[in-house]
Amino acid sequence: MSGLTRSSGNRQAPADWENDDAARFRRPRRPVEVRRRAPWKRALACAGRVTVVVVAVGVLGGAGLLAHWFAATGAVFQVPNLEAIRVSSHQHVSLATVRQHFAADVGQSVFAIPLETRRQSLEEIVWVEAATVQRLLPNRLGVYLRERTPVAFVRRGSSLWLTDAAGVLLPLPEESSYTFPVLTGLPETLPAEARRARVALYLEFLADLDSQGKNYSAQLSEIDLSDPANLRASVAEESGAVWLHFGRGRYREKFQAYFDHRSLWQESGDEVRAVDLRYRGQLVLNPELSPTPEAP
Repeated sequence: MSGLTRSSGNRQAPADWENDDAARFRRPRRPVEVRRRAPWKRALACAGRVTVVVVAVGVLGGAGLLAHWFAATGAVFQVPNLEAIRVSSHQHVSLATVRQHFAADVGQSVFAIPLETRRQSLEEIVWVEAATVQRLLPNRLGVYLRERTPVAFVRRGSSLWLTDAAGVLLPLPEESSYTFPVLTGLPETLPAEARRARVALYLEFLADLDSQGKNYSAQLSEIDLSDPANLRASVAEESGAVWLHFGRGRYREKFQAYFDHRSLWQESGDEVRAVDLRYRGQLVLNPELSPTPEAP
């Protein structure tokens, strides 16, 4: 048969058309010519790109410097007077006291005023617990104060002061109306953490006394925190002040026991100046003169 070669043994020779295809695919192709840009052209293009970047950076930098100069010196951003200091949430701190901390900033740009420094300065005012200072464009400042909240009177020598929950002493405002009891046992030499702990004990005491709808704390006139293990409080009776020894804990229960039994000695006419309530099931009258019972 034409177009085929004879096989030699068991191996068949390739057909002529197979040889033609193999030869065609093995034939080398014509190389593609690659045109390369001249070196001087590449250098020129690179220099152009660098020039564009440098010019852009220069323009942006110049614009930034111009904006900074305008913000620092522009009259529109200068604080005109102390009335431009707007103060919010101030009750015990006068407006004049707050604005005085910004006296050196009048005529300055709001962008040149060190806000953090002014905030720290404001928090040195005894009544200020925390402060925030913000820029109010174009030429004003906003001051927001969180003042301390008094929780009790404190006897300091012959005068009365106030204290907050942290034990910070606060001067008594001229026009104030508070109905707190007076705390003793908070000397000025007491460390800050100890003062905080004793005021926390006082707040715990009041919360327990007034729980379940009671208002026993309103009957107390003075609370002694000198011994945290034996909190004492005075009650104003017709015959005079009576000091109650509460110890620690179960305050409402102990005061209820006093309230339920005080008519017994009032009717008998016995003079009672102190009552020890620390022992379950019994009240010790005038404990300074009575033997101390054994604890249950």
